[in-house]
Amino acid sequence: MRKIVLEAPYKMSLVECDVPTPAPGEVCLKVKRIGICGSDPTIYRGLHPYVSYPLVPGHEISGVIESVGEGVAESRIGERVTVIPHLVCKECDMCEKKIYNFCESLRCTGAEADGAMCDYFCIPSEMAIAIPDEMNIDDAALVEPACVAYHGAKRASLTSDDVVLIVGAGPIGVFCLQSCFALGAKEVYIADMDAERLEIAKSLGATGVIDCSKESLDEGLARLGAEKVTVYYDCVGEKGIVMNNILKIAHRGSRIVIIGVLQNEYIVPLLPDFVQHELSLFGTTMYVPTDYMEMIDLMSKGKVTTKGMISHRFKLEDIPAVLDMIDKRKEKTFKVVIDVND
Repeated sequence: MRKIVLEAPYKMSLVECDVPTPAPGEVCLKVKRIGICGSDPTIYRGLHPYVSYPLVPGHEISGVIESVGEGVAESRIGERVTVIPHLVCKECDMCEKKIYNFCESLRCTGAEADGAMCDYFCIPSEMAIAIPDEMNIDDAALVEPACVAYHGAKRASLTSDDVVLIVGAGPIGVFCLQSCFALGAKEVYIADMDAERLEIAKSLGATGVIDCSKESLDEGLARLGAEKVTVYYDCVGEKGIVMNNILKIAHRGSRIVIIGVLQNEYIVPLLPDFVQHELSLFGTTMYVPTDYMEMIDLMSKGKVTTKGMISHRFKLEDIPAVLDMIDKRKEKTFKVVIDVND
């Protein structure tokens, strides 16, 4: 079979190897789709803090179960599945409760362990989640990023009275937009500096959009006649500039959820306002199996959709060129999907 190996930052190649045999408790997938995550270019550049090389990247995955290891029912062969890309200890309190993102031994495939940029991929059986007939194999690969957004959206305990502002209209922000509506939010506004991304957000139901290349967040909310925002989502992270801009406008007593990954040496000059205005700040990391089950149901019912989100499609052998394209910003992308074994 073929697999993509990142031997060192910027050094990536396609190699041939044997098809893996699933260990006891595992399934072997024939990979069908791989989504390119925003973390993949970070790994490609050598900037991910938890990655060592060589590595097979890839954690947004869908496929078909090709074979099973000892202890796994043979009836699973042929199932179409999405994947929770987690390797856990299975022994701690958190694993017993299936709160895998709290396992102290957690390794994420495609980062701390080899991922699925290959033809065949083995994963513990419980992490391969069957999808219903009405779900397509593209959406199955994008359940993972959708769950990142959905888990984060749930952290604010939304109600039907909540008015939401999301900053960052990339794939996570757009999935967060849809998740907030699915969770019952009254209105959901979204801001970004990219007009094309804002058009996608509008097509997927945003109450209103703010182009930050033309106006500030408070100017945009005033123009839209937005009611008092109660919940803010930072879907950018990075150096904390977005969080600081949220602190400039956050009403007293409101909630802030940071979904975007904050980098080291962040810059938040207005952090004292967080205390003075009695704000609530929520962190969020990945997802739990319950999120996957709920998201599969939401996607199957059309309450969360990927319509208009996939901007590019490539083949497995194209991945080195794709990551180089993204790294050098040769083309503007939204969501890139890799077709495998078609």
